[in-house]
Amino acid sequence: MDALNVVVIVAVQDASRAKSRLAAHLDPGQRHSLVQAMLDDLLTAVREVHAGLVFVVSPVTGYDAVAHKHQAEVLRDPGSGYLPAVMLGLAHVANNGAALVLPGDLPQARGEDLAALLEALRHAPVVLAPSVDGGTCALGLRPPGVLTPAFGLDSANRHREAARAAGLQMREFHLPSLSRDVDTIEDLKAVWPHVGGATAAILDQLQIVRPRPNP
Repeated sequence: MDALNVVVIVAVQDASRAKSRLAAHLDPGQRHSLVQAMLDDLLTAVREVHAGLVFVVSPVTGYDAVAHKHQAEVLRDPGSGYLPAVMLGLAHVANNGAALVLPGDLPQARGEDLAALLEALRHAPVVLAPSVDGGTCALGLRPPGVLTPAFGLDSANRHREAARAAGLQMREFHLPSLSRDVDTIEDLKAVWPHVGGATAAILDQLQIVRPRPNP
């Protein structure tokens, strides 16, 4: 994928604000530690299959060490939301060949699934991995400005419609490891059996109960 010059953009919001739906279960410090761990696991999976540029976009410095651990560059955004952070990242890499946008809370991501998205960008200008709730877990764009992202509620449909309206070919992938971002305690329990080592260690410390496997 280096010949295509793909950049991976990971947007991570301030955990104390972005993960408010976990506030009943985790205090701000615990949420921050959890988001750090989830980012660590995601970037580990990214680096298994991507040696090129990676940017972590965040309004806070608390994730810089994790980003640098994985040779990712940091972009500071003003903290006005996920979509503005993504737009900042895309504008920064506008001259690159393609971009793959990921949220930072995909601790169950697998390298082979990310590789499938990166490979698909060779063949289609828009690549989509929808989430189980109708959102978007991954969006690939070639070039980075080929489509204006529409993250938020029902964003997968909005990305499909935007690609169709622009006459752009789109490849869509339904991948178990890229189908659920973590916003609620139910999301955490759903991904628990599949997360990477950093998140598993934090969940053990926080005494989040691991669901029993189905018989």
